[in-house]
Amino acid sequence: MEAIILLAGYGSRLDRQDLPHKSLLPFGEETLLSRHLKCLQNLGIQKVHLIIGHNGEAVKNYALELNLQLSLHFIDNPVYLTTGNTLSMVMGLRHCEGETLILDGDVLYPPQALTDYVENAQPSSFALIPADIEDAECAKVLLNPSGTIHAFITKRALTKDERSGFGFGGEAIGFFMLSKEDVPRFVKLYEKREEDFRPVLWEIPFTEFAVNTTLHPWQVTEKGCFEIDTQEDYSAALNQFQSHPDLYKL
Repeated sequence: MEAIILLAGYGSRLDRQDLPHKSLLPFGEETLLSRHLKCLQNLGIQKVHLIIGHNGEAVKNYALELNLQLSLHFIDNPVYLTTGNTLSMVMGLRHCEGETLILDGDVLYPPQALTDYVENAQPSSFALIPADIEDAECAKVLLNPSGTIHAFITKRALTKDERSGFGFGGEAIGFFMLSKEDVPRFVKLYEKREEDFRPVLWEIPFTEFAVNTTLHPWQVTEKGCFEIDTQEDYSAALNQFQSHPDLYKL
């Protein structure tokens, strides 16, 4: 298995001018990025593609200085300010030849949550956590009657038809897997619709992908997963981390 970490973004909503990059937010003696990489090392991932952009050299140097037993491949996205993270993901997928794990760089999770997912979920699938259906910001997942994923809805409220016609799976927290066969299939879809997908978040093309592809939900049972977009998010994640150190032990 290979992995992709999406690290190109600026993180303007977090507004941490004291850090080169939001993936370097500290959690104890670690950072988000060091935690990602150490989790992947423990899982025996063969190769990690890091998609960098904002202060990319600082991110690259930090990752290399960790001296982990991982094969790291850095891919620069020079247009990260004007594109969504779908482009960054595709830039990584073009280098992947097998089953691939994709991680948003701004997520804190208990290591066991990722381990359970990688070892037990079937690709192609998305890790979900419980969420408030009224939360317009989160990546809400709608389910077909069969239990597979129908759509991803983010940055807006659900419509009346969406509420009545589909099940609510929770929030896509930011780690998911694509099967070996679905990696090139997704790249092909992107290339066919590049003008539409280049500026958007990955939730948009995956909704289109779900029309003809079976995408499975994976319910994360461990509490303590956080997507960190703002300082308030970071404070909440840090409080949970400090209150439950054993949960986050690497």
